[in-house]
Amino acid sequence: MSTDPPELKNSAAADDLPRAARVLLGRERAGVLSTISVHRTGYPYGSVTPYAPSRRGQPIVLISTLAAHTKNLLADPRASLYVGDRAAADDPQAGGRVSLLGRAARVPDGETADARARYLARHARARDYFKTHDFQLWELAVEELRLIAGFGRIAWLPGAVMARDPDADPLRADAADICAHMNDDHADALATFCRAAGQDPTGARMVGVDALGFDVEAAADRLRVDFPDEVAAPDDVRRAVIALLKKARAQLAAAAG
Repeated sequence: MSTDPPELKNSAAADDLPRAARVLLGRERAGVLSTISVHRTGYPYGSVTPYAPSRRGQPIVLISTLAAHTKNLLADPRASLYVGDRAAADDPQAGGRVSLLGRAARVPDGETADARARYLARHARARDYFKTHDFQLWELAVEELRLIAGFGRIAWLPGAVMARDPDADPLRADAADICAHMNDDHADALATFCRAAGQDPTGARMVGVDALGFDVEAAADRLRVDFPDEVAAPDDVRRAVIALLKKARAQLAAAAG
């Protein structure tokens, strides 16, 4: 029997369904990707798939060129990604969930480095996959979504509510100053983030920051660090970086025994 889930935790006002959808997508790490099968013509084919939000707020997935999903998408780009609240694993119908419908396309070459960094920020263990040519990044351009966020909070929403405009990022005007401050005064902290991620920290420099996280380049590699929550001002960045630095130092200390 179907039940209505309670209000999605950490969402804003009760009627702010677009934000509830964005919060859920940002909080979770994996969903069920469904594509249109070429093996069984017209049938949906779904499997659990890790994802990460792109700079535009759209889901990015990493899939093998040999995977059924890739073959399906090459024949028909229409797809959906279902994401549910993992905190409600014992009672799935009591948690928020969203189904994102749209069309998938390969991430363009000019955006691969950024998409790769954002994906690895969520799924560090996938690093080895990028060492082969058998895995590709795809981005789902969301056209519409079905959100179930709580009692009386069930709706179809336009895909535009998930989209982010990088040029309208709240930190855009302050990004250069934030990066300069971190590079001039806190290079040791940037090196710590690299070491915690298992990367060579040589020459670590912050090269970008936005409302969702920041980017560090070191030893010809790029590291993306996601903020725990979306930020809107430089003071929010400072607090988020301090919290993440404590976590990174604790991680390194635990690894050292």
